[in-house]
Amino acid sequence: MADAAIKRRSRLKFHWATFLLGLAVTAAIFALFVLHPSLLVTLELKTSDVRMRLRPSPPSSNQVAIVAIDDQSIAELGHWPWSRSVLAKLQRALIDYKVKVVGYDILFTESDPADIEREAIVDKLRSTGLSSDQLKALAGTNHDEEFAEAIKAQGSTFLAYSFASHAVGKAPTEVPAGYTSEMIKPWPLAWGARRAPGASDQFFDASAYAPPIPVLNSAAKKVAFADAESDADGVFRQELTAIKFDNRLCLPLFLAVVWGFEDYPPLVANIAQYGIQNVMIGNTVIPVDELGRMVVSYRGPAGTFPHYPVADVIAHRVRPEDLAGKIVLVGVTGKGLGDRAVTPAGYEFPRVEIHANAVEDVLTNNFVNRTRTYTLVMERAWAALLGIGVSIAAAWLSAAWSIVAMAALVAGYFGFAHYVLVDEGVMLGVVFPFITTAGTIVVLLGYRYITEGRAKGHLRHAFEHYLHPDVIETVVDDPEGLKLGGERRHLAILFADIVGFTSRAEKSDPAELVAMLNVYMTRMTNIILESGGVVDKLMGDGIMAFWGAPYAVENPSRSAIEAALRMLSALEQMRTEDARFRDLNIGIGIATGEAIAGNFGGERRFDYSVIGDTVNFASRLEDSLANSASGFW
Repeated sequence: MADAAIKRRSRLKFHWATFLLGLAVTAAIFALFVLHPSLLVTLELKTSDVRMRLRPSPPSSNQVAIVAIDDQSIAELGHWPWSRSVLAKLQRALIDYKVKVVGYDILFTESDPADIEREAIVDKLRSTGLSSDQLKALAGTNHDEEFAEAIKAQGSTFLAYSFASHAVGKAPTEVPAGYTSEMIKPWPLAWGARRAPGASDQFFDASAYAPPIPVLNSAAKKVAFADAESDADGVFRQELTAIKFDNRLCLPLFLAVVWGFEDYPPLVANIAQYGIQNVMIGNTVIPVDELGRMVVSYRGPAGTFPHYPVADVIAHRVRPEDLAGKIVLVGVTGKGLGDRAVTPAGYEFPRVEIHANAVEDVLTNNFVNRTRTYTLVMERAWAALLGIGVSIAAAWLSAAWSIVAMAALVAGYFGFAHYVLVDEGVMLGVVFPFITTAGTIVVLLGYRYITEGRAKGHLRHAFEHYLHPDVIETVVDDPEGLKLGGERRHLAILFADIVGFTSRAEKSDPAELVAMLNVYMTRMTNIILESGGVVDKLMGDGIMAFWGAPYAVENPSRSAIEAALRMLSALEQMRTEDARFRDLNIGIGIATGEAIAGNFGGERRFDYSVIGDTVNFASRLEDSLANSASGFW
């Protein structure tokens, strides 16, 4: 039991060199990815898509519907874009359905082409002397005005506009044709900014926008931007909640319709030193990153939200309860009409349905928080802890158990990250911690393999002349059983000599004597090695051996005695088989006790041996038999 305890303690020795190397590798991985974070961005984004799909299905408000400009409606109402008179019919139908809020994900930056032609005709007719009433009667209804009147009648309709471009910091100052660098009244919907001391000014910034034409801009409840921002891989996972323009922090269309649906509560953007902390619609706090981006939780592939063709709505073929009291988003879904994007929920995803998913998130308070100030710090802290943990495991455990420890650490972190995503809506990165952990363990196991391989080779070379191969493998597998500096051990020491060898040597032919001695030594040393002993020295006709070092044996005394008995039995057999040994006798002395085992000698030449009173006592026992008959003490 004591030997087993010694063995366990030796195997659990802490390898400081391995641990320090692990810390260095962890630091190197940190430095690489902190300096070049883009190396992980795409992989982390793809991983986040999978993790979002593994979340339980989010709740549904059943308050969002899409009225689609789809292929069926185009086939029935004519090619797109339609006359604004068609949209006026749609708007009046939405009034009939008692829709609470309407949001058009369509840009109305130009007048209806039919109205432009009508105005040109009226200008020509003015020269004929017709009165204004006559001209108006001849020209007919202005489609833009007809649509504007329907928008006013509905009372809570929001129209979209677009920015020329947006960028973090200062956007390009060029003003493309069709855009303006100053807001026109009624102004776009904007946040009321609540700024902390030293608040940041680093937002998405725009320098020009294209509002709806004046008659529609004035008719809408408010106008809001429809711009979007994809991630580095071109996939749309987030919605912008704020863009700074003309010293105002503007709102997007998807939040504008929520504002209308919630009966126009206060709009507040809380701005901290690091950027936008969050935005609020009344009491609803919307978590965003520092630049004001909100993660969208997609409920499913395109078509998950109810789609109602415009033609069916105009013809009143939709059930009233499907639209009454709801938010209706009007947008393009027809194939080949563009206005589609790549999302985690699928390719060719209608942009209007991206807005529908974002609206649903706000209505149901189903948010995912992914910010640099919190989630990135947490991710790096966990990566550091995992790197340190796996370094400790590799320094303390075997290679196999180190891998098990790494798998347990990684699985534990993945489980924790999934828990906080599901339970708290916090998206912690998993790729950086995993790469830190895996990279550290791979380097450390490679280092252990190389260094331990060299150490095992050295041990085999050092002991191949002293130990049986099975004992060598035991020492190599657990080299802590060998302390090259020397240690006190409980040993059994054996000395064996041929009785009267000196007088025999004087009377024998040298060649015959050496040949006989080689046969004798081979037989006797093999017995010692097979018993687990160490052949320390061959001194002419003498043999010195010991048991209990460099690796502990269960009972060194018994092993030494059994070896001695086998040596005497082997000598008896050699006497009957070979005439040279007929009159050969040996003396064996065995002593058991404390002795010091280790490497003794100089830096360039040393022997693994044992010293101490027990060794001297065994030698004296053997000397007492040197001139007597064979046997052992």
